[in-house]
Amino acid sequence: MRLLVILSLLVYTLFADSHEKKDHHYYHKDLTYLNLDNDQKKSLKHILKKYRKNIKKYREKKEDIVEKKQEIFLEDDFDTEKIERLNQKISKKSTELEIKFLKQIHALLSKEQRKKFIEYIDEWEIE
Repeated sequence: MRLLVILSLLVYTLFADSHEKKDHHYYHKDLTYLNLDNDQKKSLKHILKKYRKNIKKYREKKEDIVEKKQEIFLEDDFDTEKIERLNQKISKKSTELEIKFLKQIHALLSKEQRKKFIEYIDEWEIE
C-alpha cells in the first residue's frame, strides 16, 4: 500500500503543471492578481457594475432573438436569411460590449497589469 501511495505521489509530481503564471488566479473573472491600487479598484468597481448591467440587457435581448429564431423554425418555409440576420445581431452586440469593456480595462491598467490580464482575457468573452 505504501508503495502505491509513493508511486502515485511520484507520478503526480512528474505530471503536475507549472503554475508560475497562474498561481494567483483562482476564480473565474477574478482580478485580484492584478494588485490594483485604491483608485483603480474604485474605477474598476464602476466599470464592472456597468458591464454587468450591459450583460444583463444583452442576455435579455438574446433571449428575445432566440424566441424569434424558434418562431422562424416553426414556419413552413425555413428562412435562412432571417436566421443569419438574427445571429449577426447577437454577434454584433456581444462584440460591441466586449470591445467597450476591454477598452475601459485597457485604459485603467498599467502595462505590467495588462500583461497579467491577457493571460485570462478569454474569461471576459461574452457567451
